[in-house]
Amino acid sequence: MKIQNVPYQRQIFVCVHNANGEKASCGDHCGEEVFRRLREIAKARKLHPMIRVAQAKCLGQCNTGVNIMIYPENVWLSDVRTEEVAKIADQYIQ
Repeated sequence: MKIQNVPYQRQIFVCVHNANGEKASCGDHCGEEVFRRLREIAKARKLHPMIRVAQAKCLGQCNTGVNIMIYPENVWLSDVRTEEVAKIADQYIQ
């Protein structure tokens, strides 16, 4: 095992889990779209991959989706809507 420093300035994990209607999930609330838009903004601002926007398959809080986890700030966002992506990007993808 090799221990290293984290290679990213910030990591933004967006839950994209889709339970296909079997139970509540972030997929019910456009998790994939939120992820795609945040990543596009990071790339457009030439901050990806230093600010890494990644998909999370499940963050375990399905009833409050879309969920986003941000490090190193240790911030948890829930009930995120696509119309809030620009606000999130302005705060965390800069």
